[in-house]
Amino acid sequence: MTTPLYRQFRTQAELDAEYDIEATVPDFSLYAGDFVQRSERVRSEGRVLLDIRYGSDIDANYDVFLPPSSFEGPRPTLYFVHGGYWKATTSKVWSYIAEGLCSRGFVVVVENYALCPRVTIDDIVQQHREGFAHFWNHLDDYGADGDRIVLAGHSAGGHGVAALLQTDWAADYGLPAIPYAGAIGVSGVYDLRPLPHSFLGPLLQLDPDTAARLSPELDPPVRLPAVAFAYGSQEPSEFQRQTVDFAATLAARSGQSFEVLEIEANHFDILDQLANPNGVLAEIVARFAGVESVVEQSN
Repeated sequence: MTTPLYRQFRTQAELDAEYDIEATVPDFSLYAGDFVQRSERVRSEGRVLLDIRYGSDIDANYDVFLPPSSFEGPRPTLYFVHGGYWKATTSKVWSYIAEGLCSRGFVVVVENYALCPRVTIDDIVQQHREGFAHFWNHLDDYGADGDRIVLAGHSAGGHGVAALLQTDWAADYGLPAIPYAGAIGVSGVYDLRPLPHSFLGPLLQLDPDTAARLSPELDPPVRLPAVAFAYGSQEPSEFQRQTVDFAATLAARSGQSFEVLEIEANHFDILDQLANPNGVLAEIVARFAGVESVVEQSN
């Protein structure tokens, strides 16, 4: 009997079936095209500052989506880290997630970063930290309220948010120890150990030791704001398990409890719950930022 590569999985084919996430929907190209079209519309219709550089790499930039000018004063903020398995997509694909929260008075930042194999995941993690620190140091430029920032990350971006939560902001960047009010991981990858044994290993330059070192599941953060997690009921069992296990690990480490939502969605349309102003993920962001829910506002 062969030794398992990871947990109960004995072959690459078994792992690929769980982690080849594009193959889990009937036609991924339809989703990709829809994201691009919606994002182009949001950029053309909204108030947006594009390609703000935060580092020396050509891809180290972010886009800032501003609320309508009728919203005054320092605004609650979403800082979003996109997915794409560290190897695909840019911030421009994900602009659409800003629309709903901007309509509720939020500043929304969509971070861009360099991709594998040109860079490593270590490099990407460092870019996440540099990007957030740069934004924090320019809050006044965008009318953002430093006390009401919420992080959100999807897929590989969930790993990025976990890396931000691991950061010693005071020691390394001179920021407050917890410079955000909340964080949401959406369908994230928090344990990278299966990836070297999958089709992703060569693309991501991941060996088992590096994957373990880069796994927040094995080194959970301890300085935490309010945190919530979500995954889609139509996602592969490994993506669901990754979220449930990491939430349990954080709870055991911190003594806090964390909301874990199962949403009727797949890995891609789950973000409609963030893009929609009254979606369940948008409501969590608003709650963490101290903003009234859509229902409360309508009463």
